[in-house]
Amino acid sequence: MAGVRAFLPLALSALFAALGVFDLSASGVAVNVWALFGGLAGLSVLEIVLDKIRALERVFNWIMVPIRAASGGLVFGLASAAGLGADAAPYLIAGAVVAGAVAVLKVLLRPSARDASSGVSTSFLSLIEDAVALVGGLIGAFVPLLPALLVAFLLFFYARIRKRRGRKFGGLRILGD
Repeated sequence: MAGVRAFLPLALSALFAALGVFDLSASGVAVNVWALFGGLAGLSVLEIVLDKIRALERVFNWIMVPIRAASGGLVFGLASAAGLGADAAPYLIAGAVVAGAVAVLKVLLRPSARDASSGVSTSFLSLIEDAVALVGGLIGAFVPLLPALLVAFLLFFYARIRKRRGRKFGGLRILGD
């Protein structure tokens, strides 16, 4: 989920820790969990709002790729039993690679604002991303592999829209799908 939205999975993790569902003290996080949640929730809202601005969306998503990769590493490290210490290096790297790959695929597959000719606006696509990140973050805390299916669906959806847009103006439909 961190490859789709960088701060929302971290904010949900902080919320679950503040509610007592998770224990972040073993991971080495020694801050006020409610303050951490508030800051991450604010960053989540800012990220969601900036993603809706048509003029910024492509550049913003490229800028967010390393941030989303780092967020994925943090989420993966916090979810592991190793926490954020030296033992967590493989988990941090694996999480960063997975979230970074999802973030890059999202930027490459997501149709740009200038291609809004197939009836699906980039604001609607951003709203779908928000829903996938929120639902995936909520259920991912309890069923870890299920959000991977949501991300796969989102990337398939983007690829399908891109294919359909290219076909719409790319020649006769009878020549192939």
